[in-house]
Amino acid sequence: MKSPVEKVRVERYLRATVLNDVVELEKRVWRREGYREVNAPMLYFELAYLTNGLVLTAFDEGLYTPSEKASMAREDPWYEGDRPIAFAALFADFDDHGPFWYGARMGVDERYRDKNVGEALLAHIYDCAKERRIPRIRWTYDPLQSRNGYIYLRRLGGLVREIGFNYYSAVFTNDHFNRGISTDRFVVEWYINSARVRERMEEGRIPPFDARDLKEDRKVNEIVIEADGLEGPGDKSLFNRDDTPLFVEIPYAQDLLLKTDRQRAQALRDRCRALFMHYLARGYIVTDFVLHKEEGGRRRAFYRLDRDKAWRDLVC
Repeated sequence: MKSPVEKVRVERYLRATVLNDVVELEKRVWRREGYREVNAPMLYFELAYLTNGLVLTAFDEGLYTPSEKASMAREDPWYEGDRPIAFAALFADFDDHGPFWYGARMGVDERYRDKNVGEALLAHIYDCAKERRIPRIRWTYDPLQSRNGYIYLRRLGGLVREIGFNYYSAVFTNDHFNRGISTDRFVVEWYINSARVRERMEEGRIPPFDARDLKEDRKVNEIVIEADGLEGPGDKSLFNRDDTPLFVEIPYAQDLLLKTDRQRAQALRDRCRALFMHYLARGYIVTDFVLHKEEGGRRRAFYRLDRDKAWRDLVC
């Protein structure tokens, strides 16, 4: 029996006949309409392809049965035929540390989420980077999205040294995910040739987390469950620690909070952002993402921050 990843066909080139479908899929993923939203993705897909970046498109090779796909097509004609179910667009760039790819966009059709489609795309991105000798890939994501934190840091071995405050302007955030909330973003760096990435991607080994590190005096904040059952910022918010590692807690279920009370979601975001900006500026690196289940069944999410040795040597 095929694994979920084997049921995804990934094309490492952009067929002209698929370009319009990819643009339409981008609109569907972010539920966008209008002139600006249609033409901007058309341009960056073409630029990524023509400037030695990378464009990947994914297709269903058995995630849904033929009868299931026929039923989906009756509900929505989009699902007729062999249309893309996901895409990724990366630009080629360089800085003082050398060349890298920047992940400008990656999206998965709503009907295909939680089916390892993103995992298939990332595996191909890794292989393509090795083939083309790209040493590093950078991209951004919302640090309060616990699922992405787990995938990008724990599963893939990425690192975070930067956070952008309200990273995207209103021009690019008029969608149901970001409307009315600040777009703070972690900048992930994925070092393709590092041991931490190779052991995850090639050996399938994710180093176990030692729960003994998650001590109360190493947690610089706390997320509490309020009277209505939703998460909110607690009173604890420490800016005077210099131990390593430290842990910053984020909401486990931010999506629920965003759907219910965006004002409270923004207040919690402000608290977490201030801690991240403070400790990253003091030489800490976000190195891991930890999910912890308490005895009562509550799930809590933490980022692990380790002091950067280079920074410590510089100031000591």
